[in-house]
Amino acid sequence: MVFSGKGILISSMEVAPDEEADFNEWFDREHLAERVAIPGFLEARRYVSTGAPTRYLQVYNTTDFDVLDGAPYRVALANQTVWSNHHISRFIAPTRVVGRLVHSVGVARGVAVALMRLRPSGDPAMMPLLASVLDVLDHPGTASIHFVEADAELSRPVTADSSYIGGEDSYVLLECTSEAAAEPIVAQLEIPVQKYGELIDARIFRYRMDIRASALAVR
Repeated sequence: MVFSGKGILISSMEVAPDEEADFNEWFDREHLAERVAIPGFLEARRYVSTGAPTRYLQVYNTTDFDVLDGAPYRVALANQTVWSNHHISRFIAPTRVVGRLVHSVGVARGVAVALMRLRPSGDPAMMPLLASVLDVLDHPGTASIHFVEADAELSRPVTADSSYIGGEDSYVLLECTSEAAAEPIVAQLEIPVQKYGELIDARIFRYRMDIRASALAVR
């Protein structure tokens, strides 16, 4: 399976232009590896949006959902580095989503992802209401698809900043072979997802880098 484990942490944010170079150094060289080194974390991937304004996306996989409320992770949140505090306090329009992987299909990763943010109406269970969305796997350019239900309580901000959003929603993450392939697929999905709830946002991101816990262990 392309997505390992059952716990998913999704974060995204925009960054002030004068902070962007140092922000990426921090994330690429310190923060991503620091998080993946926490017991129970399996891997993390980073992406950057294809549209303006530039937005960064991170997806972390954990062995199970409880890791994201476990003592090692809570200790890490309570003991941020100076570099981390500098950038976390400057995030623009940040999202933080702690969720459960409820369904995942596909064996291949894509160099682009389409992330759809949905607000459920009525029963929040994604399956079987979104089962018809799986038809996009027959579309040229699709690689795999993942469904994540957020936990609103655990998705609360890691700082006193109450501007974090997205923790009350659910997410469909579609992996594609190219950014161009992702665009018509997102348009095709807009009608089926209406059976589940409101489509709040849909963005396409291109791959930047990834880190695996197994690789850190052999350094």
